[in-house]
Amino acid sequence: MKTLQSHIQKTSSVSQQTEQSRIDRMFSQTLLELIVEKKDQQADILLDQLVSWLYGNKAQIRTEAVTNLIDCLELLIAHREWQRIEKLLPAVSQALTLAVEDDELVWQIITALSIFVAYQIEIGRYAPARKALLIFSGPNALDVASADIREQAEQLVNDLATKPLMELLLIEYLYDRNKGEDAGRLLVLFGEAAAEFLIEPQSLQQSRGKPDALLKLFENIGQVAEKSLGALLHRTTDWYLLRNSIKMLGEKGSSSCFADVTALLSHDDLRVKGEVLRAASKIESKDKKAFFLKALHSVPKQLKEPVVALLGEIPDSSLVAPLADLLDEVPYTRNKAGYQLRTTICKTLGKIGSVKAIPTLKKIIADSSEGGKEGGLAREKLVLAAEQAIQSINHGGKYKAHRAVAETLKVPLKNNPVAARETNIVQIAMAGDQARATSQLFDLIVERVHHRDFYNAERLRERFNEINPNALTEIIQATELIEQEKNGVQVRGYLEIWSNLLRELTAEEFSAIYHELENRELQPDEVLVNQGDKNDELFFINHGMIKSFYQKNGRSVYVKSLSGGDLAGENFFNASVWTISMTAQTESKISILKRSSFARWQEAFPGLEAKLRAFYNRSNDVQGLLLRKGLNRRAFERYQLSRKIEFQIINNLGNSMGQRFKGRLSDISRGGLAMNFHLSQKKHIRVLFGRKLHISIPVAGKTPELHVYGLVLSISPVEEEGNEYKLHFVFDTPMEQETLQQVLG
Repeated sequence: MKTLQSHIQKTSSVSQQTEQSRIDRMFSQTLLELIVEKKDQQADILLDQLVSWLYGNKAQIRTEAVTNLIDCLELLIAHREWQRIEKLLPAVSQALTLAVEDDELVWQIITALSIFVAYQIEIGRYAPARKALLIFSGPNALDVASADIREQAEQLVNDLATKPLMELLLIEYLYDRNKGEDAGRLLVLFGEAAAEFLIEPQSLQQSRGKPDALLKLFENIGQVAEKSLGALLHRTTDWYLLRNSIKMLGEKGSSSCFADVTALLSHDDLRVKGEVLRAASKIESKDKKAFFLKALHSVPKQLKEPVVALLGEIPDSSLVAPLADLLDEVPYTRNKAGYQLRTTICKTLGKIGSVKAIPTLKKIIADSSEGGKEGGLAREKLVLAAEQAIQSINHGGKYKAHRAVAETLKVPLKNNPVAARETNIVQIAMAGDQARATSQLFDLIVERVHHRDFYNAERLRERFNEINPNALTEIIQATELIEQEKNGVQVRGYLEIWSNLLRELTAEEFSAIYHELENRELQPDEVLVNQGDKNDELFFINHGMIKSFYQKNGRSVYVKSLSGGDLAGENFFNASVWTISMTAQTESKISILKRSSFARWQEAFPGLEAKLRAFYNRSNDVQGLLLRKGLNRRAFERYQLSRKIEFQIINNLGNSMGQRFKGRLSDISRGGLAMNFHLSQKKHIRVLFGRKLHISIPVAGKTPELHVYGLVLSISPVEEEGNEYKLHFVFDTPMEQETLQQVLG
């Protein structure tokens, strides 16, 4: 007894004796004797002293305290001193931090804690079990430890997470008022194992009727539950559980769950569909734009407006065309829903901030003004939304400018070498000094290119679309500079290549075309377009060589090679199919102007199509070349013939559709015919193109009319400003020579 008292007195004064630097090696033995002799108060004093050493100033004392604490833990476990271990848990956490680089000591601590956890679970004391488990399995607990230790600790937790235990914890969580909260908090610590357990049929059956409780478990498990939540979407029919699981994935999910979430857009319940849309807008995925474009045409009318609004969160100018098409599809009705959808489209176009939307928005304003007072307040809101969208676009996309640093840059400010200057440029533009902002932006791009910082250079180039989309010289020069530095190849400048076209058009007209262009690179022998295609795009050849040819009698007939500054587009100005094929001879770069995109600028620049057509006719001589070379692509001889005929559109079943039209034959062959006809509205040309027709041709003989069937190959105006058109038509099956002679008389 006297010996024990003297030892306690000695150890209690160690921290005050600066000359002593080591802990008595008999510490654990002394503690054992105190426990055996039931000297609880003195044992507690000794343990408190040990804890104080763990937080002391001297590194050697702290290190020896860790070793002694491990010995004490083993001793306390052996004597089932669970309450004392529970009191020591904060000290154990400190010891683990101090010993984290010593695998042997760390593993001894984790082993002792796991034994304590197992016992606490066994007797139903979930709170202290969870507290001990968190010491080595909580967030960042073993970040500095070796990979082996982390792997062993993870396996230890998985060993604890047996299915019978998780079943018990789930039942108590759901139905035991006293233990429920602690049981649930312990269950979620089993992480991915718990998440997988919760989506098993038995677990779903057990939690039936308590979807909120189940969802709370998933929420607390966190990111590692994502995979299981994605699987749950395909295992439950409970709309409430489904909707809220989708909502949770939207809040915390990664791109890997995007497919699981968006697959449920086909669900019957509107509430589920709506949550799918909201979640998809929050999850970052390369497939987001494609999903929403598909949703735009597949969702029921009640969800059309939310889809349009969510598209405004995707800053992509290619969205302008489908939104403009949707505006054309929405009828001008007096009902509130129609006006509301159109208003939302205008707001979304303003958020996207692309100059491509301006013609569409101006048309909305003009059409609404012509409508008088029809629509009342709803019409006024529509006009206001269109005007505000134009204003936002003209001021560099105000919506995007405000969120530029946080969202558009997508890089931390402190790590971005250009963020401060970029922000300043945006502010200059917003203040109205467009010229100064343009100049500074171009200089910044040049600087980043010279530093070979192509990521920022290319991102900054896109800023022109917000700050000054008409700064074509700077935009084009920046693009060329980036390409030259990246590829190490000097190429002819875009402005030089298209200098002739620039002389034909005003700056505004060229800007309208330039911002609609889509760029594409072709490899040698890559096909651009095939003979017979209905492609209605106009191709601008920037660099490289493109070969044009046609197929006849199973062989390819070369026509011409196109190079930088050439245009090609047989079906762009006239409704037609391609009569030649085009493939790349060398690595080539082209720009593509889609007919649908170009059409939106017709009202803003009414003379633009005529100018572009005139330039095309002067620069593209493929058709004339075929004639000069005598390259006849026709399989049958044509005969001149002038005769009145009638024709009618038919469907695929051969049934007549709509009214009969009158025309006049100009020539005919065994393979088809050409005729002239009158059409009052130009927009109907492309409606006829590619359609099946039934044509009645007057003939001499017993039968007064010959009926032929086939397909419209092309339609072109006879005169630039007239309403007379020429139609080329191919028969379904070649006409017999005898029948042709009967027609010719």
